[in-house]
Formats: sequence, C-alpha cells, structure tokens
Amino acid sequence: MLNRRSLRIKVMQALYAVQKCEDANFELALDHIDEIFTPDLNSMEVQDKSLLKQNAKTAKKIFKANYQSNQIKEEQDSNPEIRSAVSDAIDLFQTNVKKDISFIKKDMLEAVNKLLENYYLSLKLLIEFADLAKEDVEKRQKRLADSGKQVFESELNLYNNKAIKIMKENDALQNEFTRFNITWEEDRLDVQEWYRDQLKKTDFYKEYTLKNDPSFEDDVEVLNQISRQLILKSEAITNFMAERDLYWEENKSALKSMLKKSIKSFDEMTQHIELIELSANWEDDSEFFKDLYQQTITHESEYEKVVSDFAKNWASDRIAVVDMIILKMAVSEMLNFPSIPVKVTINEYIELSKNYSTQKSKQFVNGLLDKISASFEKEGKIKKSGRGLIDNK
Repeated sequence: MLNRRSLRIKVMQALYAVQKCEDANFELALDHIDEIFTPDLNSMEVQDKSLLKQNAKTAKKIFKANYQSNQIKEEQDSNPEIRSAVSDAIDLFQTNVKKDISFIKKDMLEAVNKLLENYYLSLKLLIEFADLAKEDVEKRQKRLADSGKQVFESELNLYNNKAIKIMKENDALQNEFTRFNITWEEDRLDVQEWYRDQLKKTDFYKEYTLKNDPSFEDDVEVLNQISRQLILKSEAITNFMAERDLYWEENKSALKSMLKKSIKSFDEMTQHIELIELSANWEDDSEFFKDLYQQTITHESEYEKVVSDFAKNWASDRIAVVDMIILKMAVSEMLNFPSIPVKVTINEYIELSKNYSTQKSKQFVNGLLDKISASFEKEGKIKKSGRGLIDNK
C-alpha cells in the first residue's frame, strides 16, 4: 500500500524531473537565440558576423535575466532585433516548461495507477501458472499414453490449489481484472517460459508437487513463495515489469506489501481474499498527492526565495538540487495543508533528505526547516486545524 511518505517520494521525483526538463528547456532557448543570429548562408546580402555574434551574446544575457517572467525590462529592449529574439526565446521556454509540467503530472498519476495494475497483473499471473500446470500435465500424459505410464496426480496440485480456486470464483477480483483489462494473452510465451524454465525448477515448487494431499496452508504458502521468489525477484519477470512501469523499483516494495497482505488474507471457510486499495483513504491521499505537486510548482519562485533567505550562508545555486526540492515541498506543506502537523512535515522531509540526498543534508534540512517554521508561526502564516492543530501543540 501507498502511504503519505511514499507519495511524497513520488512528488519529489516528479519535481526533480521538472527541474531537469527546465534545465534542458533553458539550453534549448539559448540555442534558439544562437540560431536567430546565425549568418544566413543563402543570403546574397553582406552580413556582419561579429555584430550577429555580439547580438546573440547580448540577447542571451537579457534572456537569462528575464526568462522566468513574461516580459523584458524596458531598459533592456532598445534593439528591436534583440528584443524580438529574447521574446521568442522566453515564449519557447515558457511553453515547453508548461508542457513538461503537465506531462510529468500526468505521468506521476499514471505511475500510481500502474502500481494497482501490477498488483492485479501479479494475482492474474498466479492463476496463469496454475492453468499452465494443467496444460503441462495433459501434454506429458499424451506423450506417455502409449507406454502405459501415468503422470502423478500431485503434479496438478497448483491447478487444484484451493486458494487459486477462491481467486477464480471471486467476483470482485474478476471485475477488477476486467476494469483494468488485466490479461496475459499477448505475453503468453513469456508466461510459459517463466513457468517452464523458472517455476518448475524451484525447490519449493518441486516439494509442493510431491505432496499427495496439500493442506490449505500448503496451497497458500506456495502462492506466497511464487510471489516472493519469482514475481518480485526473478530477473526475467522484474525486467518485464520494469519495461511497462518506469517506477518499478520504487513501486516494488509497495507491491510486495500488497501481495503479501492479499495472500495472507485467504480464508478457506469464507472463501475470502482481501483486495488491497492503494491506501487506507485513497480519496484524501490522492488529493494530497496532486495538490502538493501543484502548489509547489505554482509557488516555486516564492518558496525558493523563502529557502534562500533563511540559508544565509548558502547561495541558492549552491544548495543541492534535491535539497532545494525537499525544502520547497516542506514549505508548501507547512503553508497549504492545515491538517498535517508541522512536526510531522519536518520529520518527513528530514527522512527524505537522509535517504535521497547527501550525507550532510539531514542536518542542513533539519536546521533550515526549524528556522522557517518558527518564523512562519511567529508571523501567523501557518494555520493548522483538526489533527494538524492538536498534534502540533
């Protein structure tokens, strides 16, 4: 399952991607200025290459001073050619940044939905393996028919697995398979290869197929082993999942937890399996997730200035990129999420800095957020309510 911390991590990663795209768009805009002032080799007119080079240099200087705004300062637009070039570059930069912000937000949300798809795809894979067990036995039985030999009945244990039967007959699960269009049809050859070359060769599966009358606990345990040892660890399967999910490495731990909880929930008496939601309260968590991204983007310059003002001994361009993102997210959370206590916010972002930034980041982020929060509270900028107010006292 996803918790608020894992959602913060996803927002941090998305904001990092936005920053990298912004850097690339900045360079594209400078290249655009160079192109404008590149001598036209097809022109019959005499061109002053030195002047064009100087104009490009001046235009780039003005662009760098104004690219984050939508207009050029009056004292910097005396030359109409330079002014036009800078305006074009700013428009190009702003347009590309807006597109990237929108795309990355969409990609961020799809990555979360992909986790749920992978969860159902993994459950479906357990069923596929069971069906392949039957196909495998039937094929070998045909080959052995003339010799009078028989395939051991225990080799059908996975097909007859009582927990698999619960999944096949669970209407809610089957509806989710339909809703997410969960199928392995197009990748059947891969599934057959995983079954033949990996599952059948594992010791736990060999032992399972030797049991004459496996208990319900045995049936559940073999699914647990397939999940842990194959779906989450097999190089072939994890590579397959990584190709369809760019955030596979980050999502894998959440998927592990979701599968473990579902498999553990099997109940023979009630024929029950618990289907896991993305979070305990996904409606609220989803809004938090989207709002944190949007608020941090919308007020990026404002929050960066806050950080820079308190980091007196550090110029903003000397603060590690990830640290700056973490600090801006923390400021955004303090100001825009009244139900989250300031103490919780600070602790969460210290933890992020410890796991995703430099060795010294933890102390740096901790000290800065303490100062920023104290100043905000003194100025009355932090307004908490509900749990955020109670837990912050």
